[in-house]
Amino acid sequence: MFHKIAVAALISTTLIAGSAFAAPPADQDACNKLSFELAEKAAAKKPADAAKVDEMIGKLEGQCTDGKFAEAEATAKDIEAAIGQ
Repeated sequence: MFHKIAVAALISTTLIAGSAFAAPPADQDACNKLSFELAEKAAAKKPADAAKVDEMIGKLEGQCTDGKFAEAEATAKDIEAAIGQ
């Protein structure tokens, strides 16, 4: 019984602590919101390679503008990795 509870807790924790997104942004507004949130996280964490993160955020913003949501998802994952999310 304890094992089942522990597994359920682990799954819940993983889902909560996991990436802020599970699929590409649904539309430009969602994509822009994701870009803004990542920029705020980067500013708060002050990553060692801040210039590279800024460049990736610019790339993400362009992908949002162009409606390239699958590419935006991949870029967002790269940004999260760079800022240690």
